[in-house]
Amino acid sequence: MDTYCEYIVKKKNGGREMALRALIVVGALVLFLIFMFLGTVVGAFSMITTLLAFGSLYGGYLLITSMNIEYEYIVTNGEMDVDKIIAKRKRKRMLTVNARSFEKFGPFKEAEHANESYSNRVYACTSPDDPGCYYAVLTHQTMGRILLVFTPNDNVLENLKSYIPRQAGGHAFYGNRPDGN
Repeated sequence: MDTYCEYIVKKKNGGREMALRALIVVGALVLFLIFMFLGTVVGAFSMITTLLAFGSLYGGYLLITSMNIEYEYIVTNGEMDVDKIIAKRKRKRMLTVNARSFEKFGPFKEAEHANESYSNRVYACTSPDDPGCYYAVLTHQTMGRILLVFTPNDNVLENLKSYIPRQAGGHAFYGNRPDGN
């Protein structure tokens, strides 16, 4: 019998992201004021400077909204696709993995992986500090040995359960989620 489920999580913004957003707002406003001032001083190019002024505001808007990131997990018969959705405008496939290839799996704790060497670390989760995060270590065809950190719900875990090898930690499923979903 085929299994299928999908789940979307929203990335939490920390202090770094909030500071970057504030910088973008200030930068866009400064550019807007500079171009508007240039438009009044140099009357011949006022239409172009007005377009550039409003273009800087629109560019700031695009930059700020592009920081709204969601991750979608699609599990089909033990194969998990992880997509990154940027501002609900753009979708990018981060990776496709088969749960049978998991070397390690379980609840994620940053300290346990701090000294490990991986070719790539893929954080497709709300926040690495979130108590509901799980990790998978696997060898990917193109990316090498990777650490995948994600925030699944119980439905995603249940669909992965029968495909994860026991020696990888396939028995370590529940008891990690603080909200029960």
